[in-house]
Amino acid sequence: MRQARILLCAVLILGIVPALSINSICRVYAETPYSLNPVPAFTQEGRAVSLVLTVNNAFGGTPYEFRFSVTDPAGRTVQSPLQNYTTSPSQNSFSILVGYPSTTFSGSNSLAGKYATWVDQILPVAMPKVATSSFVLSITDNLAYERTQTVGIQASRYNASESVSVTIRTQTTSTLVFSQTILATPSGLVLTSWKIPRNATIDNYVLTLTGTTTFKGPADVQPFSVRVATFSIASITSAKSAYQRTETMNFSFQPFYPDGTIASTGVALLTLERPDRVNSTLTATYDTSSQTFMASYRTAADNQTGTWIAILGPHAYSDAYGNISPSNTITNSPQLSPATLSVIVTANTNFAVGQQAKFNASITYPDGTAFQSGTVVVYLLFSGTPTVNNTVPVVFDTGLMIWIGTYTPRATDPGGLWSLVVKASDASNPSNNGSATRAITLENNTTSPGGSASFPLYYFGIIAALIAGLLAAILVILKRRKVTHARLKIDLEAVRSEAGQIENQDFFKSVRDQVNRDKDK
Repeated sequence: MRQARILLCAVLILGIVPALSINSICRVYAETPYSLNPVPAFTQEGRAVSLVLTVNNAFGGTPYEFRFSVTDPAGRTVQSPLQNYTTSPSQNSFSILVGYPSTTFSGSNSLAGKYATWVDQILPVAMPKVATSSFVLSITDNLAYERTQTVGIQASRYNASESVSVTIRTQTTSTLVFSQTILATPSGLVLTSWKIPRNATIDNYVLTLTGTTTFKGPADVQPFSVRVATFSIASITSAKSAYQRTETMNFSFQPFYPDGTIASTGVALLTLERPDRVNSTLTATYDTSSQTFMASYRTAADNQTGTWIAILGPHAYSDAYGNISPSNTITNSPQLSPATLSVIVTANTNFAVGQQAKFNASITYPDGTAFQSGTVVVYLLFSGTPTVNNTVPVVFDTGLMIWIGTYTPRATDPGGLWSLVVKASDASNPSNNGSATRAITLENNTTSPGGSASFPLYYFGIIAALIAGLLAAILVILKRRKVTHARLKIDLEAVRSEAGQIENQDFFKSVRDQVNRDKDK
């Protein structure tokens, strides 16, 4: 080909084609400006192919003429009619498209195999095979498959309604994996398919079609390969984006076969990369309820906080048949923070001076385990006047798994609303901690160390009793005496008499005695 172009340049130099620029022509042909592209380059029997010739560095205002040729797998060659194209004065590239086969370019597309094609230039200078290429017509819609994919089968040029036998065997052992007898369509097509099992033998396969009245040369025999399935895994999912210490990190992912079904067998190995560079390997197994593969890791109370990374590495998952996960790495990065301890305080809400105040605190980590060792500080706070902050000792009861404390209010403790505050923290860095507050009421009838008697409870009771007695006396007097609408006379001596009787009753005597005792104190 290169020698032909050199010869062409020599002819032009001798003046055989003086109308064209000698330098331009020699430069153009030295750069190989022709290309031929079949579209598609791979398709099935019975389908047409477009042959696209592209010419670059063309001469403007020049007529071009080409002829397309195709040789089928049987060795028969057909040619197209001449294809003409004239460039405009400023045009330096163009394309010509020819369909194969067509009404003007007859040829076979019913034989499986490789078809060779080329283009001869007639004008402006005759040159054979300025561009060459090839395309493949297949019975299957692909030459290589993964497990679970479907092999599409199409063959052409059979007689209408002809009975055709379709078989697929492994190449190595000739094991029959698919067999079917079908009728050709009215147009002579044989159409069927084979879904490859997820546990199919990894091998080359041979597809054979045998008609009852149609015999092709070469016969409809198509090899293809089956390899392991590569799962598609979109992502690793974490149950939470942030965890507290002692909580369990849960990760899941869902692998899909090439046909879109969900894998449910096998195991995966996930790597959990911790901030302290101490990595852990987690085993993910299938969970039927969520239809995902799940792995978990229970964090400890002293684990380092920060970003943790769950990693599904290349081919880290495979099913029971050896199908594998993708070659890329998939990650998820949750955060681990210090634990917030749960503190639940149980105590009576009312106490009196001299009465022992008992309480307990249930302190647990987020996973529910008891907080047994660490620092627990308990305060009794009074925010009134004067302010009081008393520390209460506590101990851990290993039987009940709770912290227990007692406090006996002193006579100097003011009565009113107090706060029982419980704070807990452990030795982790940073520490896990928690707190809780409980409101309690302290009843104390003294407000100062001097112990002056307080007025409210006793004297209000006495006053209420006297008023009740007076009212009762008035009612008795009103019943005994006649009352007119003009005047109402009340016998004060009778009222005093009745009040005296009421005062001598047992209840009011006890109230009076209590008041006297308070005064003596």
